[in-house]
Amino acid sequence: MTDTTHDNPTMAMEPTMTLRPLGWRRLPEWGRDFAFHSVGFVTSIVGFCVWVTAVSVTLSLLVFVIGFAVALGSFYAFRWFARLERHRAALVLGEPIPERYHAVPRGSGWFHRLKLMAKDPATWKDFTWTLLCGTLGFALSLVALMLWGLVVGMVTLPLWFWALPESANVGIYEVDNLPLALLTAAIGVVLLPVCGWVVRALTIAELALMRPLLRASREQALAERVEVLTTTRAGAVDAQAAELQRIERDLHDGAQARLVALAMNLGMAEDKFDSDPETARELLAEARGEAKTALTELRDLARGIHPPILSDRGLEAAVTALAARSPLAVTIEADVPERMPPSIEAAAYFVVAEALANATKHSRALRVLVRLQLVDARLVVEVADDGVGGADPAGSGLVGLRRRIEALDGELHVMSPRSSGTTLHAEVPCGS
Repeated sequence: MTDTTHDNPTMAMEPTMTLRPLGWRRLPEWGRDFAFHSVGFVTSIVGFCVWVTAVSVTLSLLVFVIGFAVALGSFYAFRWFARLERHRAALVLGEPIPERYHAVPRGSGWFHRLKLMAKDPATWKDFTWTLLCGTLGFALSLVALMLWGLVVGMVTLPLWFWALPESANVGIYEVDNLPLALLTAAIGVVLLPVCGWVVRALTIAELALMRPLLRASREQALAERVEVLTTTRAGAVDAQAAELQRIERDLHDGAQARLVALAMNLGMAEDKFDSDPETARELLAEARGEAKTALTELRDLARGIHPPILSDRGLEAAVTALAARSPLAVTIEADVPERMPPSIEAAAYFVVAEALANATKHSRALRVLVRLQLVDARLVVEVADDGVGGADPAGSGLVGLRRRIEALDGELHVMSPRSSGTTLHAEVPCGS
């Protein structure tokens, strides 16, 4: 990881569930299963109450207009409960089950929302799971907790059997002395892995019901993916067209005008070369100045298309060069140990370039922090300044950046509260 500061002196895949071999190494897994069913015991009671209340009240009022409003509230209640259950699944899966619902346009009326939610298959999956969790889920969690309670009670029996008013009955014999209590504890120790295996099977069974209902179907996921790709690819085409127009405009207004002036000066110098050498010399000097200016503009234009340093030395060096040219105090924190595909590096470079340009022109910032890091096969780029904030995410520059990032299946977020600076946060997948 490198940490560089440039200061201008004049101016900062879901896991799969399987039955594993028995053994004491499964203790963390048993603990997660126990937590899953302990929470599930509570949520199943909540789910049953939510389902019975929502259905009964909705059906009883459906003959009135208010019944439709209650139905909308019931749909939201089922969605809330399903979201709660998706997070419960993270206790054993390591992450919540992803959710996908049809988008409801902002500002939609309640009846329009009701129609959209009623047409969404995910709503009825939530409805079904709320019922299943409140009935079958309750039974599975109850069995799991009873099994653990029984086995743990047997293992710890020597510690408390003497406090019982009567002998403890374990089914085939009664425990009324320490040797029998120790025998019961030994049997409980033997049954511990068996109990863990049975509870794991109960967990797998519940997840086998839960995941198909709480995650989007393959067809829905594919349809949404196609829609996203269609939108982002169209955005990429628009961004490319806008970039070509910008290049054409810069060439026309900059280098082309300089070259025209250069040709005119050379022509006039040629005409006056014999009759007025001094004037011809001045015209040649002007032509040389125009040539240098045109070369500088062409070099800047080429850098704006794709800077050579990015291809030659990589993202960190290119961003360091950007920071060196900035009039602001720029700190770079980079943790990118390897080169990435050129399209990824170019997108990250232009995020930093646009953020630095905006900070210089609009934000009245003094310091900028640039972070580059590779996290879980995703390149994370964050640029934060200490300016006045209030940046418009719909501005042409940021819209073009967002389209460039989204074309690579990435995300760009702009946080710019007034008087609190501006932060650009981009993430781009760079795995194979």
